[in-house]
Amino acid sequence: MQIQPSETTFRSYLAFWVGQLVSLLGSSIAQFVIIWWVTLETGSPLYLSLAALVGFAPAIILSPFAGVFVDRWSRKALIGIVDFLQALATVILILLFSLGSVSVWQVLVLLALRGVFQAFHSPGVAAIIPLMVPRDKLSRMNGLNFLFNGAVTLVGPVVAAVLLEVWPIGQVLWIDAVTFLVALLPLLAITIPSVRDGEDKNPGRNSFKKELGEGIAFIRHARGVLPFAMVATTLNFLLTPVGTLMPYYIKFEHFGDAPELAFVMAFFQGGILAGGVLMSLIKGFRRKMVAVALSVYVIFFGYIILAFAPIGYFWIMAIGGLVMALCIPVANVSIQTILQTIIPAKMFGRVTSVIGALSSAASPLGMVLSGVVVGFIGTSSLFLACSVSGILIMTLSWFFTNMRHVEETNTIENVNAE
Repeated sequence: MQIQPSETTFRSYLAFWVGQLVSLLGSSIAQFVIIWWVTLETGSPLYLSLAALVGFAPAIILSPFAGVFVDRWSRKALIGIVDFLQALATVILILLFSLGSVSVWQVLVLLALRGVFQAFHSPGVAAIIPLMVPRDKLSRMNGLNFLFNGAVTLVGPVVAAVLLEVWPIGQVLWIDAVTFLVALLPLLAITIPSVRDGEDKNPGRNSFKKELGEGIAFIRHARGVLPFAMVATTLNFLLTPVGTLMPYYIKFEHFGDAPELAFVMAFFQGGILAGGVLMSLIKGFRRKMVAVALSVYVIFFGYIILAFAPIGYFWIMAIGGLVMALCIPVANVSIQTILQTIIPAKMFGRVTSVIGALSSAASPLGMVLSGVVVGFIGTSSLFLACSVSGILIMTLSWFFTNMRHVEETNTIENVNAE
């Protein structure tokens, strides 16, 4: 049966989406609790770095390959299985805590496994949005997604910190397993469209390389997609120093302390939430790439404000952070909507996974180089160099590549119901 996104599929998606938000809250609580335990147990920044790395690296390494499986398997089954495996990893950790035999290396292994499962889960969830959400609602739904995901990620650590005051770590972790069950109910109840014809539902092993190649070929040959992806990766790299060095910048170059850092970061988070609210209320922009380009300019203008803030003028830094953060949801939601409308449904998982892996790969490199370069030129000079570079790269890419035409690729496909 051939179907297109409709009000019926949209209502089904909303039920699924609410369940996933509940599950995300449980995962956010569990992640905070685990990292806090590593902090208390080791007192070592090295182990904290390792914990972050083992959870982050699988997504970079496996995402392009996971995207192939997202496109060839039932997305409903895939999401359910990896959600179950993430919950199972948490239950194993709970048992280790209850037996009193948990060790740091065991926690690192389980964090790595959760990262592996997340490498499959994220593209699976992303791939069903354009299948179930009508095109006229895509931008607004992406805005709501951005807003509520950010809010849940922000609230999760707060809830975890409160619960740790009254419950031991093992009991707090049960929340992750319970929220999995909450997310499972709507997943079982809804029908998620399939992008494969009947004869293609069980492809052989030999087709894996071919399917991955098809996704890469789309990025290379579809008008504007490759420069679009490369610019996104480069700009993400240039923005990494802000998140990496902000505590150092405030403490050692502006002689602030924890309250000043919290003040600046509150404005940044406020900007993120305000931008998310804006994108959830409007239907999006008619010329989305223009909106992306203008947002990038505003983001890097805020970067410049941060760089030029006089010593001790934390309110100027807060304004810079607010300006930057306000346009991040505008750019991200517009980019996501463009990808959802130009990528063929049958290869959405492959294409977005490769683009996501490229973009994410820039972050660890940016973190490492930030710490090295800042020792030579200082944080404010690094921020200024990154902001000027970002504006220059955006301008040159706009006028000298076909990136600005990327949304002119129009893909409309029928899909089958699973």
